[in-house]
Amino acid sequence: MRVEQLAGDAELSVDTIRYYQKIGVLHPPTRQGRVAVYDKSHASRLAEVRQLSHDGFSLAQIQRLTESASHPLLDSLNSASESLTFAELVETSGVDADIVDLAIDAGLIRPTRTGGDTFGIETLSMLKAGVGLLEAGVPFDQLVQLAVRHADHVEGIAKDAVALLADQLAGKEDLSQAQTVENIIPVVTELVAQHFRQTLIEQATRHLLTQDIDT
Repeated sequence: MRVEQLAGDAELSVDTIRYYQKIGVLHPPTRQGRVAVYDKSHASRLAEVRQLSHDGFSLAQIQRLTESASHPLLDSLNSASESLTFAELVETSGVDADIVDLAIDAGLIRPTRTGGDTFGIETLSMLKAGVGLLEAGVPFDQLVQLAVRHADHVEGIAKDAVALLADQLAGKEDLSQAQTVENIIPVVTELVAQHFRQTLIEQATRHLLTQDIDT
């Protein structure tokens, strides 16, 4: 897309887009001759900048977050798995590109890094799980609504979890921080996954028992 379309979709001025590029908050467009061409990764980045601003980050802080992409902690986490481009993700998952777009727009799946256009290999299992639910008869619109609600809640919980772990990272060297996070993430992931599974089973059991009583 051209810069005018990107600005219109993001409800920003063209000058703001160019200013973001100048200070490094937005990555440069590709060039087709003299024409600057933007894509979905730029739109996603602008949405992220808006959310960060809404969360209280200044442009200077967002710029520092962008510059921190080479932080050893992020390098170690992002290199932990293979990555796929959008086209590869669509082809490998067998999921329609429009549905993948919806998942990205809803924040259910995300690029492996800020402003990037590659996705972790674990995204495949997430998409296939969604397809499995659709094939089981779950209405698409209701599934999307539930998934978005889940994503919103997870975002807040993840922020609280990071704040809780901040004391464990304070004062440590970068590599030591990376090791601490690498150790903690799978433990927290297992805890959250098992808690959700247990709660889901409990709710399903209550529903089935209620049905038996009603009949």
